[in-house]
Amino acid sequence: MQKGLKLELMGQAVAALIREQILSGEVKHGDALRLAPLAEKLDVSITPVREALLQLARDGWVVHQPNRGFRVVPIRRDNVIDTYFMWATAEGELAARAASRSNPESIQVLRKIDSELHKLDDHHSKYALDLNSELHTAIHTMADAPKLLWFAEAARRLVPLQFDSSFHSVPGWAEINRFGHTAVIDRIESGDSPGARKLMFDHFDSTCNLLVTWLDGLDFWEPESEPQSHQVIGDG
Repeated sequence: MQKGLKLELMGQAVAALIREQILSGEVKHGDALRLAPLAEKLDVSITPVREALLQLARDGWVVHQPNRGFRVVPIRRDNVIDTYFMWATAEGELAARAASRSNPESIQVLRKIDSELHKLDDHHSKYALDLNSELHTAIHTMADAPKLLWFAEAARRLVPLQFDSSFHSVPGWAEINRFGHTAVIDRIESGDSPGARKLMFDHFDSTCNLLVTWLDGLDFWEPESEPQSHQVIGDG
């Protein structure tokens, strides 16, 4: 049991490394991902690499081709928007559930974190990201809806530039992080589930617009029909 958990955690860590290579452009659309070269390059055994690639295949980052291994698929603009729509929908419903279970103690926790965000000068720091994560985790805890949270977390894994690690790089996010939660907390405190749902959806939709606009400027998207060389990753 302990060994299985360790392998699962290693697989998740390796998946995160490969995902970052895709997002950075180090690994491109059409590139082959081979188990042995990747294991050697990342200094791990083949088992967590296989688990990582299967996870990335389930999440849509790579495709598993029988007898040909794994290849990177293009990151499409419309897929990112669709993913964010599902994420925003799940998070909106979690906020609505939180509003239906609101109590003074949980609201005090949210207000304290929100106050820290208001006072924070540097929203391009790990501390700002940690506060954001802490606030949303507190709402998730209030909601007590594990299946909804599972869908939200699944969508989060599919978003380029993972929200909890590097979204602070996106221009305009600092303002949303500083002031974008207060109105949601107001609705949660008043027990207004429809209002909390809408505002939380809008909150995530705003971050989607910022991210997509920024990636548009970076010429980030890869057209599916564009021919590219098929490099094998992990060699050399």
